[in-house]
Amino acid sequence: MRRSIRIWPVLAIIGCMLAAFLWSSSQVTGAIKQVDNMYKQSRVKLTQLQNEQASLKETLELVGTEAFIENQARTLYGYMKPDEIRFVITNPEALYGTDMIPTE
Repeated sequence: MRRSIRIWPVLAIIGCMLAAFLWSSSQVTGAIKQVDNMYKQSRVKLTQLQNEQASLKETLELVGTEAFIENQARTLYGYMKPDEIRFVITNPEALYGTDMIPTE
């Protein structure tokens, strides 16, 4: 005896399996795009942090020099060398005019 299988139920099952495969494929594609965006953002952040690290290393190298210490003492604390004379402009309008007053 030969057993006959109807074709429509088999096609329906294959169609459901194909639909499930396509749905899961689209989900995986979306996840891959999301991970790719996260990777790109991480690379940008890494570049920013590397630039900041280079800047901090450069600043750290300058901090120990005599010129840096002297500059900090002069600008922050107003220190002067013994033979220096300080000029303070109390009337900048007379020097620069009323239109060209420097702003700080």
